[in-house]
Amino acid sequence: MKKIMPLLLCSALWACSAAQQTEEEKNTKSLTPADYADYVVIGKSVNTRQKQSGEKNLLNTVFFAEIFQTKRAIDGVGVTNSVLTGPGNARDGLKFSDGDTRYLTGGRVSTIEELDKIFPDSTYYFSFDTPAGKIRNLPAVFKKDGDESLNPGPITLSLSQNGSPVDPAAIDPDSDLLVTWSPFEKGAADPDGIIDDMIYVMFGNCMGMETVHSGHAFDPGSLTFRAESFTIPASRLFAGQPFMLEVEHSNMETDIYKDIEIIVTYAASTFLDIKTVGENTENPACPAVPLAFDGGASDRIRAPE
Repeated sequence: MKKIMPLLLCSALWACSAAQQTEEEKNTKSLTPADYADYVVIGKSVNTRQKQSGEKNLLNTVFFAEIFQTKRAIDGVGVTNSVLTGPGNARDGLKFSDGDTRYLTGGRVSTIEELDKIFPDSTYYFSFDTPAGKIRNLPAVFKKDGDESLNPGPITLSLSQNGSPVDPAAIDPDSDLLVTWSPFEKGAADPDGIIDDMIYVMFGNCMGMETVHSGHAFDPGSLTFRAESFTIPASRLFAGQPFMLEVEHSNMETDIYKDIEIIVTYAASTFLDIKTVGENTENPACPAVPLAFDGGASDRIRAPE
């Protein structure tokens, strides 16, 4: 009897393990690529520098694409082997990065007209693998509206604290900073009801680390074209340090393919350096000019990856 018990126990454990494996396989088979790929974005953006005097200068324009993964993917195995194909410089395929958000840029040029030559307004295709299957040739279409650019901007930023306008070079580190912007004139509700045109506010410290974000597309509480302002909390400000502020207006066309939302955006971003008053006791290593957390600020040194 003593010799039989281990065999019976082993048999029971194997049956339990087999049942569990069968259930896991069953759950995996019920998933689709949309359980790993949340939504995709492709766009053309115009980036502008606003000086502390208020003067604005064009920095660059850029073609970019992103694949946003679900929490299931970020916590485990997700989107792999992701490639974008299409006309112009995408004809041989562009590979995405391996971060939590799969990302690529197609180079930066001076104007939208130059960008259109190397990345024409046409259809581009996302292809990638997931544990629940492959996506091939997910289409994203740039639709030109005559000769008029669909990109918003340039955006003018204004700052205030405690109800009064404030100089970007003399920010009080102990008070919330209210950021307002010029109207998003091309912003509108989405006729398809997927997502309205968005506004994004991003704020980074002197070392090029993004410390505040108003929310990504589909995030609860994120900003749509209706928003007029956003507050940077005083807890993200430190005395005697430079910071970088970015506001983006995103004019978007939407679609859905195999339950994966598609956003085609014509965007504009304005960057503004700010400086707090007082003595820097928090981070003496701060450079005089803040490092960039976004490659759109091409006139600033990019923070190391």
